[in-house]
Amino acid sequence: MTAQTKKITLATIAAVTFFAAYETLKTVIFPRMGVVTSHVISTILVGVTTVFIARYVFRQQLSLLGEQEQTNRRLQNALVKSERDENLLRSIVASVAEGLVITDRESNVLIINDAARELLGAGRRPVIRLTDISREPQFHKVFATVVAQGERAEARIETRPIARAAPSAQGQAGSQNRRILRLHAAPLRLSDDRPGGVQIDGVVCAFTDVTKLEMLERVRQEFISNVSHELRTPLAAITAYAETLLDGGIDDAENSLRFLHTIQRNAERMKALVNDISELSAIESGAVMLAIERLPLRQVIGDVFNGLAPRAAKHGVALHNQVAEDFYVDADRRRLDQILINLVDNAVKFNQPGGAVTVLAVDSEAGQTIKVRDTGPGIPPEHLPRVFERFYRVDKARSREAGGTGLGLAIVKHLALAHGGEAYVASEVGAGSEFAIKLPRRGAGATSADQTQPATETVSYAAKY
Repeated sequence: MTAQTKKITLATIAAVTFFAAYETLKTVIFPRMGVVTSHVISTILVGVTTVFIARYVFRQQLSLLGEQEQTNRRLQNALVKSERDENLLRSIVASVAEGLVITDRESNVLIINDAARELLGAGRRPVIRLTDISREPQFHKVFATVVAQGERAEARIETRPIARAAPSAQGQAGSQNRRILRLHAAPLRLSDDRPGGVQIDGVVCAFTDVTKLEMLERVRQEFISNVSHELRTPLAAITAYAETLLDGGIDDAENSLRFLHTIQRNAERMKALVNDISELSAIESGAVMLAIERLPLRQVIGDVFNGLAPRAAKHGVALHNQVAEDFYVDADRRRLDQILINLVDNAVKFNQPGGAVTVLAVDSEAGQTIKVRDTGPGIPPEHLPRVFERFYRVDKARSREAGGTGLGLAIVKHLALAHGGEAYVASEVGAGSEFAIKLPRRGAGATSADQTQPATETVSYAAKY
């Protein structure tokens, strides 16, 4: 019973008591009062009392309605605030770049954002329990550990795509699409007013994709290992021959001269390697200024051929320039020379006696492509995806014998990317190889020499790639 109801009930009881007392007193004090007079007086008293009671009840009802309206308004405001807070929470969760999954104690999924769906391969399918997301044992172990111990937990898991391809293609696709995730899980406490305040209501888990970080770390380690390996051989040769000369070999005029030539050759090899490493580092760090200008490609290739003609003659390889006279490209002259020298030099070194190197260019809507073809032994298919990697060699013995540092094609790839283009290779064993550089169009009519004025732009490779 509410307070208002109690007041109305008491008022009614008071009115009935009042009328009973009135009738009693009237009978005792005025026993001879006429019936009409008695009814008139009673009616007047009843009317006045009823008016006061009705007025009181009406005021109480108005007060009750006012309080109810205020309660409804407060409830409506609370619902609006709750909805706003929920929308805010969902917006924050959805905007987080890392994957986020929140579960209760029974591993029922309360919240999962789009980033977590993408990282865990859940797609848009309904997710109710953790088993709907992943069946990786380590994944579930993290959640169970947090619920059981009430402490933060971390783990590293690898996600693998569902293989639907042929068995021969599954391994390659799996290695390319494999993701490495770092999990950071913490206990979820919705209320601290429980005894001890240690009740765990669920788990909040964040997922970070560290695939690229681990890949970069692996590349860094391989790079250091490769540099050490590449430097070890010439250093060992220089040290050995220098020690021989110091131990008395310098008195042998014929052999000492041969030793000095060997030392010089290995020193030049180390110098070339260091220069290539420095060049590649500068390109990748973004410290590259490209002076883009309209260049006559046939003339550029002719200059490159002139510089490499002695090497081509030494290997018995013919050089063919099949680029049209009116073919122009937009590129940095020095960097384009660097690209072409690396490609043509490789085509000469890894060719066959009596072979040929042909350079041609193709113009299309997608861009301008410069192709360098050779008649060498070709590259096996399993090596093609890695030929542009640092220090990667198809034939390691022949590459070192030819004097290569193993960084030339890596420099070519990164310079092409710095221009906004790309580098690719096609090859067939026994039929030769074709390395190509695709450069973007920077103006209409790439075959016209006077449509685009020279321009200089700063290219930050690190920011782009």
